[in-house]
Amino acid sequence: MPDHNISRQCSADENIGSGKYPDAPELPVPLSGPLAWTRHDLRSSWGYTWHLSDRDISDIKHALDCFNALGIDGDCVSTETFPVGDLAHKLEKIAHNIHNGVGFSIIKGLHHLQCTTEDSVIVYLGLASYVADQRGIQDKRGNVLSHITSSKGWDVPVDKRHGIHSNKALPFHNDMGCDTLALQVRQSVDSGGDTYLASTWTVFNKLLKDEPDVARTLLDPSWPVQLSCRRTRHYLAPAFALHDGRLMACMDPNRFGPHENSPDGLIPALTSDQKHALQRVCEVARSTELRLKLETGCLLFLNNWALLHRRDAYQDDDRTCRHMVRLWLRNTQLGWAVPEPFLPPWQAAYSKGLRAKTRVYALYPMTTYVVPKYSAGSAAFIIEDSDDSEPER
Repeated sequence: MPDHNISRQCSADENIGSGKYPDAPELPVPLSGPLAWTRHDLRSSWGYTWHLSDRDISDIKHALDCFNALGIDGDCVSTETFPVGDLAHKLEKIAHNIHNGVGFSIIKGLHHLQCTTEDSVIVYLGLASYVADQRGIQDKRGNVLSHITSSKGWDVPVDKRHGIHSNKALPFHNDMGCDTLALQVRQSVDSGGDTYLASTWTVFNKLLKDEPDVARTLLDPSWPVQLSCRRTRHYLAPAFALHDGRLMACMDPNRFGPHENSPDGLIPALTSDQKHALQRVCEVARSTELRLKLETGCLLFLNNWALLHRRDAYQDDDRTCRHMVRLWLRNTQLGWAVPEPFLPPWQAAYSKGLRAKTRVYALYPMTTYVVPKYSAGSAAFIIEDSDDSEPER
């Protein structure tokens, strides 16, 4: 088992509990293990990229035929209904790499299948079921698949949409409340739109060494997180948390503080220390980031608690539209314990008691875009606006 160590400094740290830092969180010593990487540690992609062989493609085709013969719907895709033979062992290694290795893996070669959109989604769900056995819902309507795109069919201005529904650059963030983030590249673009990953552990180590005040700010449970429901519009939580021997992040710069349309005026504004901390996280992450050029057909799986991600702006041409399909996954055996302050969005995605009665697997983006009232997150948030209207699919 890889060494993932977080040891706390002794309580004699003179700054802790002082007047300058009342009730400030204790700081750990630097974090160690394979999750604490920089791009220079990952010069070769062999450790995180899996190229499907002809045998793998044959096994996937067989699994697809087996599933389709059952006559069941997408919510029934599982390791039992999508048998991939020896490929299962590779996918299980990916699961361990996500939770106990460098935190992410890429699968390449699925474009060789040349199947329909529906079958490509079944394949995506089938392979993902070996990486993680639980699929979370991503909005109040019960959508399990989320479409990361800027559809040419939407007439709503880009500035009125969620960040994932635009072609703008997105800052470093993670999908708040998600365990394993999965992306299927349905359509890439020739220019722009590259994905970047950074280790939260490495970022935090750098801040521990050079700017401990920033590290304390990130651990402090006073960050106002926007909610988009009718009654409660925010809660307080840390941006980073030390829990069960691990550092975990739940951070989206566009989710902290009040939205300009928030009606009650009760959401606290970010302090100058919090704004500075967000700036430093993004700056340090950029200095250590790994650039990924994801092509059509690629699958990306990443540890959403341990890695931050961002993307470049892009421009679609007249024929193509950049399009990724997102899953929020959890491996019930390998998944990390979630600290209490991070539970609200996590429970909404994965808790059986809070799941929508109907789980929806939309093959395409919504035909009519509904403008979010109070949310401006980089990634659409699980607790949705109170508008009762729902778009047609």
